Amino acid sequence: MGAFPRYLVSAGAATCVDIALVQFLLTAGFAGAPTLYAAAIALGALCGMGVNFVISRRFVFAPDDRAAHEQFTSFLVISLTTLLLRLLVAFALVTLFTLSIFDWLNQLPVAAPQERIAHLGAVGLVVLYSFLAHKHVSFAGGVLAFLANKAAVRP
Repeated sequence: MGAFPRYLVSAGAATCVDIALVQFLLTAGFAGAPTLYAAAIALGALCGMGVNFVISRRFVFAPDDRAAHEQFTSFLVISLTTLLLRLLVAFALVTLFTLSIFDWLNQLPVAAPQERIAHLGAVGLVVLYSFLAHKHVSFAGGVLAFLANKAAVRP
């Protein structure tokens, strides 16, 4: 099995943790304000990051020469950019869902349906970015090595 299918399994496990936590927090009232919604997404993402790092480091990507804490630092930087992208996509989707064509979402039998669907959409939309960034940065020498390689390519 190639790296991307293995990453999908790793990210899938992390996503299960992430989604379960975020959906619980939304049920617990974290959908009432934008800061609470962002906090729920961030908490879910942070828990998912830990799961994803452990599984990815062991089963998905070939190890580089750095210690685990150095790899984790790179992984954290990339994961934080992924979180930022997820927040942007989630808030964009929530805004999109305020259009009258999405009024039917209000009929769903769950609290905060727009926020729930926006979170799921954001998770799904950033998975390819996450894989490529972790493959080419987190587990390929880190952020500084990536930047050095990019600088070396320029004439």
